[in-house]
Amino acid sequence: MKAFISSQFGYCPLVWMNHSRKINNRINRIHERALRVVYNDQNATFEELLSKDNSVKIHDRNLQVLVTEMFKVKLGISPVIMNDIFKIRNCNYVTRNNSEFQSHCVKTVHYGTESVSFLGPKIWSILPQEYKNLDNLHDFKNKIKHWVPQNCPCRLCKTYIHQLGFI
Repeated sequence: MKAFISSQFGYCPLVWMNHSRKINNRINRIHERALRVVYNDQNATFEELLSKDNSVKIHDRNLQVLVTEMFKVKLGISPVIMNDIFKIRNCNYVTRNNSEFQSHCVKTVHYGTESVSFLGPKIWSILPQEYKNLDNLHDFKNKIKHWVPQNCPCRLCKTYIHQLGFI
């Protein structure tokens, strides 16, 4: 399961992580079915299967990859292209916004709020301070494997209320 199913979703996650909710649900169903086959358990919930496997949902793993790339930018060990996507904020004075990464104003959804460069600083802001204070990539990778984002600001995690209009 790890070699075939999980590895398929681990290929270039930053490129395809902003997919639709429908595709996210399909990915979760495939992941759940694979875990049911591996553990031969038809009664457990998806969360119980994930804890038995000591893993997280694919979307959470994609967010872990995103903050790992941002941590590399913070340490200065990332490729040049990542430094262009996630820019370190240089501010000589104290402000209420103590974010380490620059966020930019966006005017569109597809190339704005749905972009990795916009989502990255938002995810970084919900990362606990104990992870941000680490100074070693190896330690960061070991700790981040068990982090599950709470109150994720991405489109896939938002709760939408569909309002019916009556004529």
